[in-house]
Amino acid sequence: MDYQPYFPPITLRKVFGKERSPSPSSSEITARKVFDFESEHLIQSELPVKTECSNNLIPPPRGSLSKPNSGGYALWEVLAWGDDTYDSIQKGLHLVCEKHLDMNSPYHLQQSESLSAFFEAAREQFPILSRYQDSWPARNFAKMYLKNKVGSDKAKTRSKTTGGD
Repeated sequence: MDYQPYFPPITLRKVFGKERSPSPSSSEITARKVFDFESEHLIQSELPVKTECSNNLIPPPRGSLSKPNSGGYALWEVLAWGDDTYDSIQKGLHLVCEKHLDMNSPYHLQQSESLSAFFEAAREQFPILSRYQDSWPARNFAKMYLKNKVGSDKAKTRSKTTGGD
């Protein structure tokens, strides 16, 4: 007697139609907001630069900078400024860092006077930073730039000392 046993599938498969629920980005629950830099910049010129009410300012995201897989966030993703805007502000803030901060020390070892001068120059050059609580995007750009700069300088020093032996 030839027979083949039939085993029903362990899991059931459900095929959903093309109709989808609204994406989380259009939902009211999400904290992420996409800003159009150009319109923000035009609105910024009509509003006073500093607002005293912190409720109008965009708070910093939760988690660690540049650790999106560990509960943190990627700065470019959170800001959602667009590639060109992000790159131009990043490059501009790097120049402001080089002008006002000690490039041989990480962010947490910077002098408070230097940091104050950095933030003042950053807000002056990029008025959009005034929309963020404590100008946290400038702080994050500075932290990453100094971390990478100090790290690369240490690596170069290490390679010179081991290469010369």
